[in-house]
Amino acid sequence: MLSTASNTYFALIDANNFYASCERLFRPDLDHQPIVVLSNNDGCVIARSNEAKDLGVEMGIPFYKIRDLCHRHHIHIFSSNYALYGDLSQRLMNLISAQYSAMEVYSIDEAFILLNPNEQHLIDQLRYDIRQQIGIPVSIGIGPTKTLAKVANYIAKKVLHQPIFTLDQSNIEWLKHIRIEDVWGIGRQWSKKLIALNIHTAQDLANTNPALIQKAFNVVLMRITKELNGISCLALEQPSDKKSILSSKSFSKPLQDYHLINQALSSYCARACQKLRAQQSKAGYIQVFLKTNPFSKKRPQYHNTCGYLLTTPTDDTRLLVSSAKMCLKAIFRNGYTYHKTGIMLSNLQPNHIQQHHLLYDHIDLNDSMMTVLDRINHRFGKNTLKIAAEGLQQQWRPRCQKKSPNYTTRWSEIVQAICH
Repeated sequence: MLSTASNTYFALIDANNFYASCERLFRPDLDHQPIVVLSNNDGCVIARSNEAKDLGVEMGIPFYKIRDLCHRHHIHIFSSNYALYGDLSQRLMNLISAQYSAMEVYSIDEAFILLNPNEQHLIDQLRYDIRQQIGIPVSIGIGPTKTLAKVANYIAKKVLHQPIFTLDQSNIEWLKHIRIEDVWGIGRQWSKKLIALNIHTAQDLANTNPALIQKAFNVVLMRITKELNGISCLALEQPSDKKSILSSKSFSKPLQDYHLINQALSSYCARACQKLRAQQSKAGYIQVFLKTNPFSKKRPQYHNTCGYLLTTPTDDTRLLVSSAKMCLKAIFRNGYTYHKTGIMLSNLQPNHIQQHHLLYDHIDLNDSMMTVLDRINHRFGKNTLKIAAEGLQQQWRPRCQKKSPNYTTRWSEIVQAICH
């Protein structure tokens, strides 16, 4: 039986087919047309419009397997354009936060907000404002807990195909139509175990004693069970800095040349350093990995990692790139064709906390130089200034042959309206 301790409700705002919707925003000719967005290096499908889903395009499938299908049904193909998606996501979140201060950014295209009883009738106006000001369609699920709001959003988007749905005491029987694997927070392994216990739907789980669920699984699933009964266990979370930063991409083609791999790694490291400084952190540990393509069965396989503990935590791109290159040199082996490299920065700490080196004086010139570097790149565009180790030709850069223009982040690619 659903319990509601207060009249406060959660709402989940979820952008529909976000990447595909972003591509449509400046291409009205693509309305109601099938769209597919590919991963880095144009490898696999990472987003689909509803029309592409109806044609049988599966999430995660390699592009080469559906190339003929795309040609046959005139499916529009796009390389991922993360600059565009990130900018539109930021605009979306800014608009929501301007109207609702109690907000949690859950992902690039999802946000939870807290609704007071006198605000529920305003939620349709929020959806309208998003459509008018951002241009992205959204689905909104409302419920007395975050889990029920997630379920309500699923019902709105996947079942009823309507923009807003509220799940509460009046229609809680909807839980019996939700498969256990479709409940937020329940993965594949938990689903198998729950089904083995004859728990097939969200209602089955809600009707199970939470204490028994905690004993058989853990406290996380126990909280989900309580949330399905209207007992709020999950509050809105405040944004927090990342505990580690990863930067990695596949090469545009298999590489054997150490110098090209070195350039790619230096570029990924520089990008990670930008993110590090953006959250005002410094890294104390750096880890580099290098691997061949595990799907190339005819080629010899190799995978290795190397880590380095920095004497003093830093956010200086030059120092971190130098350490990354040292790690790469330690694990690189001739005779292999490499597919991917990457870097992870960890042991992060706030940049205002600094343990200085015992044997030399601290000099803040490096901090000032990185500040100038970031300001120039922010004002004049990404990679206006970069370190020489990243190279000029960058033959390793991932393929993005079908990438749309950066409509909102690059002056030279802004859409022009021509009047005659």
